[in-house]
Amino acid sequence: MHVVRRRLSRRLPVIACLLLFFAARPAFAQAPVTEAAQPELPPTISLAEARVIIGGAIAFARDNNMRLAVAVVDTAGNLISADSMDGVRSSDMRGAQGKAFAAAVLRQTTQDLSDLVKTRPDRYFGIINMYAGKVYLVGGGVPLAVDGKLVGGVGVAGLHQFVDEKAARAGIAAWDSFRATTKK
Repeated sequence: MHVVRRRLSRRLPVIACLLLFFAARPAFAQAPVTEAAQPELPPTISLAEARVIIGGAIAFARDNNMRLAVAVVDTAGNLISADSMDGVRSSDMRGAQGKAFAAAVLRQTTQDLSDLVKTRPDRYFGIINMYAGKVYLVGGGVPLAVDGKLVGGVGVAGLHQFVDEKAARAGIAAWDSFRATTKK
């Protein structure tokens, strides 16, 4: 009896592992992949496209003898690329990122969001407190969309009032031209 127990006690862990393996085996099986099973990935913006937007905004500023900082973010507000011209204050770069973040996450221009202080101060200050240190609700941030789907946001800071958004839209126009030529 003692010998039987010893043999069984040596084999018990092996038997338990085999039982677990065969019992869990169906859970490890994968369903065959079909075309219908593939989820549609949301559109994104590449680094090259972000640099085109930045280049377009900077060209607008140069043409108008101005200096700016510009940032491009993805749909979650994560920075893709940013740049600033010589002589721009460091706070302008932070402002550009805050505008781009707000435009992408809240899916509106920051000019429209800044108007909330007059019409819906509770919502305006709620946004400021919810995203403390991340949003800057002053004109200059514009959401980026491809075929009606959000892909990110662009923010421009350092220019005069209402000119930031014009520079952002100049960058978006350059991006639209770039996308039109690369699709073909």
